[in-house]
Amino acid sequence: MNTITAGRRFAGGHRRQVQIATSVVIGIVCVLLVLRAIRPGELGETLASVSPGLVLLAVPAAFAFISARAWRYQLLLGSDRPAPRRVILPVTLASWGASLLLPGPSGDAAFVLLARRRLNVPMTVGAGAAVLSRLLDLASLLLVALITAPLAGVALHSTLLAVGLLPALLIAVGLTALFWSRPRKVITTWLEGLPLPARIHDQLHLAIEELGSGSRPALLVTATVAARVATSLQYFALFAAIGQPLPLVQVWFALSIRTLLLAVPLQGVGGLGTTQLWWTAGLTLLGWPADEALAASLAVHVLDLVISLPQAAAGWLILALRPPADAQAQRIEAEAQRV
Repeated sequence: MNTITAGRRFAGGHRRQVQIATSVVIGIVCVLLVLRAIRPGELGETLASVSPGLVLLAVPAAFAFISARAWRYQLLLGSDRPAPRRVILPVTLASWGASLLLPGPSGDAAFVLLARRRLNVPMTVGAGAAVLSRLLDLASLLLVALITAPLAGVALHSTLLAVGLLPALLIAVGLTALFWSRPRKVITTWLEGLPLPARIHDQLHLAIEELGSGSRPALLVTATVAARVATSLQYFALFAAIGQPLPLVQVWFALSIRTLLLAVPLQGVGGLGTTQLWWTAGLTLLGWPADEALAASLAVHVLDLVISLPQAAAGWLILALRPPADAQAQRIEAEAQRV
């Protein structure tokens, strides 16, 4: 049994190494392609003329975005297991930092592990909260893209409208089934009929009940809308900072396209290379020439990392200075016994 476990761990570690190596290669190739497509020295000139005041305005918007995500995680974890704000915020900041630097679902994995260690949340509940958070993001981004497209001057074909609207409606129906007791009971009954080990059944049942019964749908929607508004204001300020001001509705549309494309499984490390392609996809739909879109998106991405990574690092620092929940509980228990 130990040999099998060791083999699985080796295989999992090997897959992660391959994924990281692949992401590094993809990022390097994409960055080289971007640099070949823009005029040499253009990035330096753009960054040299950046407006510091507008960059500073993007900082609170980025913090508001991550605060809205933290609030949503707090709601998803339920009222039976309340997550203290002073803990859930640095956990969300730290996991956000992982997603900024590492490829794939690194941010979600970091959140699950940190929630387990810092909030005593079972792995299945933490993973369920991460999945539901992603589904809420997907539905909201699709709706934002569809709503802002005509306002931004983008004519989408009716087929694209249907393709975008269908998954958003399916996600809404699925979340509705989870958050109301009667359809949630149907889901748990269906899961009980699956040929899974009893331990897995118990964990799934616990996760579904905790995520479904404690969450408040109206507040989850409010938190998701707040996150979408905050991040659009962040990039509205960053585009203005590099001398490429865009109407807010156009920023919102291009941002929704970029963020949806971030779900592509292969991403560059630190988002370099691939993120510029995703931004370019949204900006060219707005009528930008590809070379201008690549140059602007690279400058915006660099500024994004400059304002976001210090906030994520602050989350890791707070967690490093604060002992885990288990350690705190043991210390309180020891002090009580001494008294």
